[in-house]
Amino acid sequence: MTKIGTWLNLRQITTGTPGSDLNRDRLKKIIDGFVEKGFVETRESENPKAKLEYKITDKGKNAFRKCISFDPDIKFVLGLQDTEFFPTGN
Repeated sequence: MTKIGTWLNLRQITTGTPGSDLNRDRLKKIIDGFVEKGFVETRESENPKAKLEYKITDKGKNAFRKCISFDPDIKFVLGLQDTEFFPTGN
């Protein structure tokens, strides 16, 4: 979900998250909270099997950057490489 500008449905998010043990219902609740805060936007899915697709907003990207800059070790906890999702300058 951290790929800026990419729309993903719940299945794509759980499939693309190594080690994720979240079921789709739990993940939807988490994402709905991000939507309420303006960190994620939604649209109707182009895939008829999925209801919605999600995309991180600039506000969400900036909040994530603040989180990892506040505590650089969070990258390790999240399993991220240094510039994997948000290279410096983007």
